[in-house]
Amino acid sequence: MPEGPEIRRAADNLEAAIKGKPLTDVWFAFAQLKPYESQLTGQLVTRIETRGKALLNPTFQMA
Repeated sequence: MPEGPEIRRAADNLEAAIKGKPLTDVWFAFAQLKPYESQLTGQLVTRIETRGKALLNPTFQMA
């Protein structure tokens, strides 16, 4: 199980690869999150943050 430093390193690598690019495909396993897939598609990734063992992009704007 990865810990904080490994998650931070993964977030830094992910951000370097996709920052400033639009999401082209979004998929959620949970039915209650499915409505957000179309809203997130096309959104630009501006940064990746970590909270514990979670990776977050806090900049998405959804109506």
